[in-house]
Amino acid sequence: MRMDVVLASASPRRKRLLARVVRKFSVVPAHIDERMRRGESFSRACIRLARAKARAVARKCPGALVVGVDTVAYLGNMNCRKTDDAKRARATLRALSGKTHTVATGVCVVFPDGREVSYVERARVRMRRLTPELLEWYMKTGEWKGRAGSYDVSGKGRRLVEKITGEKETVVGLPLLRLKLILKK
Repeated sequence: MRMDVVLASASPRRKRLLARVVRKFSVVPAHIDERMRRGESFSRACIRLARAKARAVARKCPGALVVGVDTVAYLGNMNCRKTDDAKRARATLRALSGKTHTVATGVCVVFPDGREVSYVERARVRMRRLTPELLEWYMKTGEWKGRAGSYDVSGKGRRLVEKITGEKETVVGLPLLRLKLILKK
């Protein structure tokens, strides 16, 4: 029996990652409100948003297996959220410079029969001390736009990272180890 698989995300990085474990799938962005709720932990936010994305797309694609994902980067209580604002991205990268922060990625798989499996994976990322020159070089790449933490570890942003503890794909935006097991079942 062939099952349609749908990724509830337009992220090119997530598409590349999912292609490692699923040969054929389609992409249907969820278009939901991605704001955190007052008092909500970062882990709860990313799993709630992953579920909301998966459920919204599952309603549009009955009979499909839908994968919803959301990633949050944070340093202590500071949400290093996605931005297209250069001033905010520069401030985020300065705050992360020389420090270790956490990246949490929530995943929700909605099966054609309505069952759901959700989980959160976390990774710790140690950033290099960013010199003004390195920071300005990275800002000019434009790669920081729309990225949690204002960097892309799968691209030029890997030059900003000293060490990742945990699954690198969690930082990129779609942890694969547990997803592979879920999809095999």
